[in-house]
Amino acid sequence: KTYFNKGLLYKGPYIVQWCPKCNTAIEDVEVEYEEREDKLYYVKYLLNDKGLKTNANSFITVATVRLETMFSDVAIAVNPKDKKYKDLIGKSVIVPFINRKVPIITDNSVDIKFGSGALKIDPAHSLEDWRIGNKNHLEVISVINKDGRLNENAGMFKGLKAYDAREQIFKELEKQKLIDKFEDIKHTVPVCERCKSQTEILISQEWFVKVEELAKGAISVINRDEIKFLPKNYKKILVEWLKEIHDWCISRNLWWGHRIPVWYKKSDKFDNENIRISLDSPGPGWVQDEQVLDTWFSSGLWPISTLGWGDESQSGKSKWKALQKYFPWDFEITAPEIKYLWIARMIMLSKYFMDDIPFKTMFFHGMLRDLEGRKFSKSLGNGIDPVDLVNQWGVDAVRMALYTYSIPGRDGRVSKQLLDERCKNFRNFGTKLKNIAKFVLELKPLETSRQRLLTRKKGDQWIMAELKKTTKKVTKNLDNLELHLAIDEIYNFVWHKFADKYIEQSKSQRVKAQPTLEHVLKQVLILLHPFMPFLTEELYQQFKVKRKSIMLEDFPQ
Repeated sequence: KTYFNKGLLYKGPYIVQWCPKCNTAIEDVEVEYEEREDKLYYVKYLLNDKGLKTNANSFITVATVRLETMFSDVAIAVNPKDKKYKDLIGKSVIVPFINRKVPIITDNSVDIKFGSGALKIDPAHSLEDWRIGNKNHLEVISVINKDGRLNENAGMFKGLKAYDAREQIFKELEKQKLIDKFEDIKHTVPVCERCKSQTEILISQEWFVKVEELAKGAISVINRDEIKFLPKNYKKILVEWLKEIHDWCISRNLWWGHRIPVWYKKSDKFDNENIRISLDSPGPGWVQDEQVLDTWFSSGLWPISTLGWGDESQSGKSKWKALQKYFPWDFEITAPEIKYLWIARMIMLSKYFMDDIPFKTMFFHGMLRDLEGRKFSKSLGNGIDPVDLVNQWGVDAVRMALYTYSIPGRDGRVSKQLLDERCKNFRNFGTKLKNIAKFVLELKPLETSRQRLLTRKKGDQWIMAELKKTTKKVTKNLDNLELHLAIDEIYNFVWHKFADKYIEQSKSQRVKAQPTLEHVLKQVLILLHPFMPFLTEELYQQFKVKRKSIMLEDFPQ
């Protein structure tokens, strides 16, 4: 409602990614890309110049994969620096089959080295062509319907699915001797992340949010370093995306989601007088929009809507108490794949509505993939069930194994064999800890030294100094969210310094060393508790002097 009242919300025709199978618009960042093999066709567009004789120079060759979109062509674009086309700029050509006369224009974005260096422009079915079309005030002609089939603008090919029409169009162009050549090409095509079918770029009547003002606000807080990004390079990544962002399509033709709270009066006229923004019906004669909101629209508002913002059912200042207490929060974590879908939008919306950041630190963790770099999925059958790992090695060992892959922002490649090896290693580490605890606590001498820690001998002072160094490094690693380095420090200290050296040395002076042994063991368990919570709690409870839970202990300084 705030968007609408401030003129940031509108419904109208705009270019969108469309999934013919799901029958809904989707955002660019919800689209995945697959590499496919196709044919790159070199098509002759005859020049419309009566002064030219019919020869090798009477046409311009355009390279394209998508023959089916030629019926929406409204121009041919070449790079102004491309010398081979300098005499053709400003002339016009005839689109095959439909005999539409279209101009030859220039644009710096045309890649001279790709294909023939000439690009057919169909603004209704290409994001880049849409930009070029707007810049040159070109007509927008659609040829593909929302069901993925060609419409009446395709003439004899009407009703064919876009991909099926391609082969038929090729055969007809060959008959007319308008195919110069074709070649195999590998390229990426957009697919719907839900159903994996190829998407189409179409003009559709949808609800949009104007985001230019919102994006500028988000860019300003990011550039002022009000949010700490880990890894740091995500600051630049988000800013670059926000600079190029276009209006946000927030309507979806789905059966689930928040239904758009817009009501239309039964009228052919669409204007502000004939629509209402309301959760409830304004009265008789009003019909609610049947589309639902993009899930990331409501998710973007999550930092404030969950804390009472916008809830008109609450009265007075009470509705702001939770917001004032918890907003903004200290830490947010997510995978990089939704950095645009969710993170950028939370920053935009929080800045716009609250004039504040939603969180102070943003951590992007990596993803585990298979050895070929693919995501785990049921369809590929490449997943690794963590429950199987837990049943075999124990939950703490699995946690430690996974932490070794937790390099900020970096994906890890794993297999069941690799994870088994790492889990086995940390299962053995857990066994080592149990043996240390048994030695220190169960097999402790009956006589215990009352000597204070500060007056220990050289060996005691050494292990205490090493414990202090380890604590400092682990604390720094945790602050930087370098969990893989933190567990490496603890592992090396416990196994190689505490167990292999100090404990072995202490056996000759066990009574005097006992206070140091107990102190170091307890501090180790506290340091290790965030990573191996179950084993450390179990061993901690064996101490005579203890709190109700290890979680109530102060973290070592």
